[in-house]
Amino acid sequence: MNTNASFPDWHTLGELELLVGASADEAIHAWLAEILAPLNLSPDFLGRVLKSAQESVGHAIHPNSEDTHSHIHISVLVPRGHITPGRSWGFFHIERIEASKDSSDERYHAIDFYLYVEGE
Repeated sequence: MNTNASFPDWHTLGELELLVGASADEAIHAWLAEILAPLNLSPDFLGRVLKSAQESVGHAIHPNSEDTHSHIHISVLVPRGHITPGRSWGFFHIERIEASKDSSDERYHAIDFYLYVEGE
C-alpha cells in the first residue's frame, strides 16, 4: 500500500434535491446534462452515470425496509484544478442516510457521485 498517495481535492460540480414521490428520471437527466456539459464527456460515459443515478434514486424511493425519507440529495464532485481534455473518465458513488441539519428528526438519503480522470 502506498502511504504517500495524494488524493484529489474534490469540487462540488452540482447538487440536486428531489422529493420522494416526485418523478425523478427526467429531472435527473436534465440536471446531469446541464452540469456535466462543460466536461465534454462521451455519450457512453454520460449514459452510465445517468443510469447509475436513476437506479440509486429508484432504490432510495422504494427501499426494502420500513425506513422512509422525505427527500434525496444528489451531489456530483470532480477533482479540483485543471482537467486535461480527451482523457478517459471513471466514477464511483457513495450512498448514506443523513439527519437533517435543522432540529427535526427528519432523515434523508444522500448520494455522492465522484467523477475522476483515469490514471490521475
